[in-house]
Amino acid sequence: MVIIMRVIGIIGYKDSGKTTLIENILKNSDKKIAVIKHSSDRVEVDKEGSDTHRLSNAGAEVTILATDERTVFFTDRMDLETILSLLINYDIDFVIIEGFKEALKRLNIPKIVMLKNKEGSELIDDHTALIIEDYNYNIEEILNVIYEKAVVPTMNLNCGHCGYNCKSFVKAVVEDEAKWSDCVLAKGIKIIVDGKIIPAVPFVSKIVGNTIKAMIETLKGVENPKNIKVEIDISKLK
Repeated sequence: MVIIMRVIGIIGYKDSGKTTLIENILKNSDKKIAVIKHSSDRVEVDKEGSDTHRLSNAGAEVTILATDERTVFFTDRMDLETILSLLINYDIDFVIIEGFKEALKRLNIPKIVMLKNKEGSELIDDHTALIIEDYNYNIEEILNVIYEKAVVPTMNLNCGHCGYNCKSFVKAVVEDEAKWSDCVLAKGIKIIVDGKIIPAVPFVSKIVGNTIKAMIETLKGVENPKNIKVEIDISKLK
């Protein structure tokens, strides 16, 4: 089974309960979930004088600290698009994004808006899948919203195969006029050329996917593959 990563945001002002809600989601869901949290505060994770700080200052583009319990990547600031593109390579069902208000709007990602004493109502728009007021919610309802309304991150592809552009598609999903699976990127195959996703209608996806699968299965050591990734450097074929 191909894992198709889907995304949804949770936004609201400080102390509206965003992190607590995400904790409850993680504790009550059996899905594989990643969390991206935006913070405007400076977080000291790579302190001056530490080995990772010294290596970064010496010119390392990425420094990876591996301990017996965790692995931490140190790199420069990434925008939401870059972070999501990296997570696509992981075995993840859903990504919950806390914060990134403007990026969620720019990338047409549905969201749950959390209000405290009505504060934050201006954050509600056509892509709001659910509104939570003053910490009052049912966790099962929240999970259903995530499972039904989270979408594949299209990065504003606007291919039109679903009958919408990306912005109007998410609005239709939120209003139950379309399903997330109507997106062409939900069909199990992604064609990426020079870093750009190229949309393929289901018919083309099926032909390409079955052809590659048949060829790969002829290789020694391959039997009934579930997920295949092929990367071709055209310059090396000349």
